[in-house]
Amino acid sequence: MKKRITTVVMVLMMTMSVFAGCGETKQQSAKLEGSCEEILKQVYENANLDSDLREAMNYYQTTAIDESSEEYILGTDEVDYTDSVYSAPMMSSIAYQCVILRLEADEDVQVAKQQLLDYADPVKWVCVEAESVVVENVGDVVLYVMADTQTADAIKTAFLALGE
Repeated sequence: MKKRITTVVMVLMMTMSVFAGCGETKQQSAKLEGSCEEILKQVYENANLDSDLREAMNYYQTTAIDESSEEYILGTDEVDYTDSVYSAPMMSSIAYQCVILRLEADEDVQVAKQQLLDYADPVKWVCVEAESVVVENVGDVVLYVMADTQTADAIKTAFLALGE
């Protein structure tokens, strides 16, 4: 009887681990095509943003991250990436930044995401503070957003939809 119960429990555990793994595999194994700038453009086009914010985004700075701005934007220089784009207001009292990174082939995605979260500084703008910090990935592409909760959620949803 004990052998039978043990066998049933083992089979159930193996089945559950297979199903649990399937949920993560889609997001982890998806591969986004295009440059980080092209991916950001798709995210902005598909995000459910209010018209005022969408209009303001036409005047946001969108640029690749260079060594001189890396620590300010990412909070760290420990994340290795091959392509990047940074989007933020050039001058504004809005706490907002959106970053897309394509990680190096040997970079551990989960470690990189944790580093971005650990070093995030939602008050770096001094006079304003981001309500939400979001770090997500689709395959080797990482989204890093600091913004108000509604905007961060809309950007995150649009980004994750690209991996479906």
